[in-house]
Amino acid sequence: MKKILLLICLISILPLSASLFSSDLVHTHDGLVHLPRIGAFYKALLEGQFPVRWAGDLNYGYGMPLFIFIYHVPYLFSSIFLLIGLGLVWSFKLSLLISFLLSGIGMYLFAQAFFKDQKKAFLITLLYQFAPFHLIDLTIRASFGEIYTYAFLPFVLYFLTRYSQTKNAGFLALSSVAVSFLILSHNSISLLFFGVSMCFIFFFSRTRRILVYSLFSLALGLMLSAFYWLPALMEHKYTYGDLFMKELYRERFPPLWKFFIPNFFDTKSLQIDNIALQLGVFHVAPLLLGIWMLLKKFSLLLIISSFFFMSDLSLLFWENISFLRQFQFPWRFLSVVVFATSLLGFIYVKFIRKTVYFYLISFLIIFSSMTYWFPKEGYDQIKESYYWNFPLNSTYYGETDVIWSAGPAKSYPKERISVIEGRGEVWGLQKRSNFQKFSVSAETDIKLVSNTQYFPGWRVYVDGVSVPIQFQNEHYRGLITFPVPKGDHMVEIKLEESKLRFAADVISVVGVLFLSLTVILRKKIS
Repeated sequence: MKKILLLICLISILPLSASLFSSDLVHTHDGLVHLPRIGAFYKALLEGQFPVRWAGDLNYGYGMPLFIFIYHVPYLFSSIFLLIGLGLVWSFKLSLLISFLLSGIGMYLFAQAFFKDQKKAFLITLLYQFAPFHLIDLTIRASFGEIYTYAFLPFVLYFLTRYSQTKNAGFLALSSVAVSFLILSHNSISLLFFGVSMCFIFFFSRTRRILVYSLFSLALGLMLSAFYWLPALMEHKYTYGDLFMKELYRERFPPLWKFFIPNFFDTKSLQIDNIALQLGVFHVAPLLLGIWMLLKKFSLLLIISSFFFMSDLSLLFWENISFLRQFQFPWRFLSVVVFATSLLGFIYVKFIRKTVYFYLISFLIIFSSMTYWFPKEGYDQIKESYYWNFPLNSTYYGETDVIWSAGPAKSYPKERISVIEGRGEVWGLQKRSNFQKFSVSAETDIKLVSNTQYFPGWRVYVDGVSVPIQFQNEHYRGLITFPVPKGDHMVEIKLEESKLRFAADVISVVGVLFLSLTVILRKKIS
C-alpha cells in the first residue's frame, strides 16, 4: 500500500508542477484574495487570538470580523509554512499542494477499505483527483477552502468504514476530528459533504449500533467545530452578506447538457462564470453504466439530488431558503457529483479484465486532464509587503461588511484614537489586532472614537471599569465611540467573545472532553 500511496502522491504533483517550478504566483480567480488573508490570520495567531476572529489590519486598519465567517483550516496550514520562514506565495502554493496530496491519500484509503480491491481503489482515486471540476477548483479558481473539503471528506468516510469493520471506537474519535476539519475547511461545501457523510452512514451501517455510534461521531465533530460554524451561522445577520448575495444564484443554473459535453479546448460557450463545469469523459461512462445497471444507489442519489439543485427546477427552494443562497452558485453542487461519479469508477474494473486495459484507462484519466495543468492567464509577480499590509477587505459580496458601517473603508484614518468632544490628549497607544491600550489626559469630560469597526464583543474599559459603547453616531458610523470623564485615565479596548461565541466555545470544549472520553473508553464502547 505504501508504494501505491507514494505513486498517487507523485502523480498528484503533476497539476501543480507549473506553479511549483516558478517563484511567481499562477494567476487564478481567488489567489490574490487569499494572500492577505493568510497574512492577517498568521498575525492574529502570533498576537494570541485563539480562535482567530478579527483581521485588525485589513479594511484600511479599521479591521473586520473576517475569521468569524471565513473558514480556518487552509490558513492554519499556511501559518505552519510561514512559521518556518516561507513567504506568503510559497505558503499558499504548498498549502494547495498539501490539500491535493491529502485528498489523494484519503480517497485511496477509503476506497481500499470499502471495496477491498487495490485496482478499484486506484482508479477511483485517479477519477477523484483528476476530475475536471476538482482541478478547476485547484488550478483555475484556487478555491482554498473548497480544495480542503475534498481532502477531509474521504478521511471521514475512511474512519467510519474502519469503525464499521473493526468496531474499534478509536476510529470513531478519528472520524470526529476529520469531521471538524471538514467543517472548518469551507462554509458551504463542508455542509454538502457533511450531508454525504450522513447518507453514507444510513446506506451502509450494517447494525443499529454502528448507525448510532457513527451518527454520534458526526455530532461530536459538530461540537468540536462549533466555535466556528455556530457564530458564522448566527452572527451572519450583522453583515451585508444576505443583501449582496441574495440574487447571485439566479443566472447561474447551468444547462444540463453542458455537464456532459467535453471541453478539451476551453471553449467559452461551454463555460459558466468562466468556469468549465464538465463532468469529465471518464466520469460520465461509469455514471451511465451505473444507471443502466441500477447499481450503487448511494452514488446515484447524490448525483440526482445535486443535478436537481444545479437546475432551475429547484428555483423555488433557492427563492425561499435563505440559507441555501449562502452557496452563492448552484454549480457548487458539482463537488458532490465529483465524489459520487469517482466512486462509481469501480465499474471499470468490473468490466476490464486485462491489466493492459487497466493501465490504459489510468493513463487516459490523467492525460485527459492536462488542459488544467498549465496557467491559462499567466503569472502574477507578487510584492509580498503589500499583502502583509493589505488595505482592502479581501471579500467579494459583503459577507463580512458590518451593517452598522457605511461599507468598506476607502482610506486610512489620520489617527487611530481621536477626541471628538471636549478637550483632552491621547498618548502611549499600544495596538494589536484585537486590543488597544492607551493613556488619556482629559481637561473636561470627553468623548473618543477608536477608528475600529464595531462588532458584538468589543468592550471598552476605563481604569478597568466597562463603559458604554456608541457605534451609531451619524458622523462616525459603525465606529467605536465612548465617553471618558475628566482626569488621567488608562483605557483598554478589547474584542472579547459575545455571549453566542462564548457558548460556542464552551460547546467545543465539551466536545474535546467527549472526544477524550471516547479515546479513554474505546474498549468499552467497541
